[in-house]
Amino acid sequence: MLEFLYFPKLDKQLINKFVEFENPEVAENCFKEGRSVFFLSGHIANWELTAFAYSIVFSRSLKIIAKQQANKNLNTKINSYRELSGNEIIQTGFSLRTVYEKIELKEIICFLIDQSANPDNSVYVRFFNQLTATFSGPAKIALKKRPALVMGSAKRNADYSYKITLKKIDYDDITGYNEKNVKDLTQRIQSNFEDIIRKNPGQWLWLHKRFKHIRKNES
Repeated sequence: MLEFLYFPKLDKQLINKFVEFENPEVAENCFKEGRSVFFLSGHIANWELTAFAYSIVFSRSLKIIAKQQANKNLNTKINSYRELSGNEIIQTGFSLRTVYEKIELKEIICFLIDQSANPDNSVYVRFFNQLTATFSGPAKIALKKRPALVMGSAKRNADYSYKITLKKIDYDDITGYNEKNVKDLTQRIQSNFEDIIRKNPGQWLWLHKRFKHIRKNES
């Protein structure tokens, strides 16, 4: 939280002193191919800094899907800090048309994919061997519009510096839009994020009840 409050003082020179990017070319190569990018991540290490630093270092505006805070004034303040680096916040409850417009403009759209989902509007995939209700929106849109999928995650080092790693999620083998493919791609996304958590479990914020809705079997 203290790092978040320091955002107004962060510039590119300062960020480069304590933030290292691994494989930054992953996203840049997608732009060279003329593709939009879905940045996927979760509440690991300082996830707010991950988006903030990327936009400053690479001079790209991220379009971030974010849940609205219950307190209106707090929501406004948090989003004002998030947008200091040139990013744009799109509150949940947004029109799909907004996302499709960003895709057509070859923008970067960011999703946090580790929150508990409404069991009536989600798919159940395995996350730490639990069949867990999971948002399927990123997979549904990806299968329709075929953006590049890039998983981004931060790791806080012992000296309080950060290493932010980018990894492309290939899904060329999943073609066509149907229920099975949506579930398969959602599983692939969640498995990639699970691998990140397993490497640094103490840096994952699990307080938002990720396992609130689970099933015991596939049926």
